[in-house]
Amino acid sequence: MARLSDLDLDLRRLTPTVRAAFRLTSERHTLDHLLREVGIEGAVTWQKGESIASTTLQRRTNGWCFELPPQRTYMLDDALTELLHALAPHRDEIVALSRALELDAHVALDTDIYEDRIPTGYLSPANVKAIATYGASLGTEIHLAEPNG
Repeated sequence: MARLSDLDLDLRRLTPTVRAAFRLTSERHTLDHLLREVGIEGAVTWQKGESIASTTLQRRTNGWCFELPPQRTYMLDDALTELLHALAPHRDEIVALSRALELDAHVALDTDIYEDRIPTGYLSPANVKAIATYGASLGTEIHLAEPNG
């Protein structure tokens, strides 16, 4: 196995970290049953009024969320592609439930950047069409973060 140089380690340490998530939210319905009905491993739910972890804020809606582990990449589209591939086997049931319950669908790409290392905001036409299939909005956030070792 090749040993990484100090420069390679520094570049890897400064590569942006992207968290890709898909959320369904509702003002009227609790969504705990989606854990069973959709059955995606690692999905979580929350209830309106619950505290948001490590903040004093409270949830404004009920929700269901599937989020990928954070990944280091310069391409937001890569993280989005991975998320959409993970959702694809469940797409029809997600869309049907979303329509039947009048849920709001959201795709989120939250990015931590280090120094001046900014990822590209390109999204492929195929991924934009896939997001539209879910009737989902797309939100992005960029946070300046400190590199960790």
